[in-house]
Amino acid sequence: MSARDRETIEALARVAAALDGAVLGLGTAALAAASLAKYLAASGALRLIAEAPALAIPDLRYSLLAGLGDGESRLAVVRGLVRSPPGGTFLIPPGSREHCVVTRHTQTCLFGEWRGIFGWTFDLHALFFKSLKEQIITSSRWVPFGLVDPASEKSGEMVHVKFDGAVHQSLPLTTVYHKLIPVEQNSYTLFQTIVGNGYPIALLDEEKILPIGKEITAIGLCRLKNRSVEISSCPELPYFLSDLTKGEMEAEMSSRARFFFWVTVALGTVSVGLLGHAIYRLWERVKRHREAREAQERFHEADNEDDAGENGSDDEPGEMGDGQLCVICLRKRRRAAFVPCGHLVCCCNCAKRVELMDEPLCPVCRQDIQYMLRVYDS
Repeated sequence: MSARDRETIEALARVAAALDGAVLGLGTAALAAASLAKYLAASGALRLIAEAPALAIPDLRYSLLAGLGDGESRLAVVRGLVRSPPGGTFLIPPGSREHCVVTRHTQTCLFGEWRGIFGWTFDLHALFFKSLKEQIITSSRWVPFGLVDPASEKSGEMVHVKFDGAVHQSLPLTTVYHKLIPVEQNSYTLFQTIVGNGYPIALLDEEKILPIGKEITAIGLCRLKNRSVEISSCPELPYFLSDLTKGEMEAEMSSRARFFFWVTVALGTVSVGLLGHAIYRLWERVKRHREAREAQERFHEADNEDDAGENGSDDEPGEMGDGQLCVICLRKRRRAAFVPCGHLVCCCNCAKRVELMDEPLCPVCRQDIQYMLRVYDS
């Protein structure tokens, strides 16, 4: 590990431990809250998937959608083969020449790691914003399609898939074209090499398709539209079109919910411990500050009484030995004890002058002074 990386880690550790760990506790609490939100989303999705009936495509119209009005929908799970509707079209990607209904072409610029010459801030940029330098260009095409039942494909029953290309769920696409194209070096890449933390080395060209005839599962909202059955994505579910069956979806969502539950418990426990420790330390500082303020008030009250002449008779230098004189003025008796070091070396007036300094330190041990106590002879 380089010295620059060690400095970065030390700086992050100091920030995390600031305020007696309160910053780290708040950060952990935020992660616990995010994990809890993901757990609730996964649990809700698992409940919806478990309650959604899995029906054959020919049974949808009469078993699920009977009695529904215009615009009404119900959640259902269907599995079938991808087909173009009667009289529909299909796509033929140049990379595979295979008939399909959805194509997605992606170009990703791959970078080689490089450390800039203008300071460690570039390393922090690489640590927190590494994904920003990944240049990805994606283009999609699709045509209307639907699903037919594998067992009764000739019956003509089809579920039309309402797909607009903007669904947030992943799609069961198949990679048909994958090529790595080296990037030629030029003056621009040389400039990126000098001032940046990475330089382009290759272009990854990929094409994925949803081929006709592939068997997939669709889970979403089913409705009747123009005497045909249509299914659209449900925003509360992480699935729409998938290779998984309903049982596999339930198993995956159950595993995800358990993972986020225990992550939430662990992060929540750590955050409560850190915040509790920070609150306890804050309370201890407040209590010590209150005790110091009360002790200082008692000290000044006692010193004011001495100034009034009540205890002035024993402050004559001739009546005291050298071990009883103030180490600063060498004129008055030692009356002020410093806390926490406990040294009794100053008179009250000199102790107050030490207290007014920018950094109050004991004249003997140079330790920080929290407050002072007035000492009386027996």
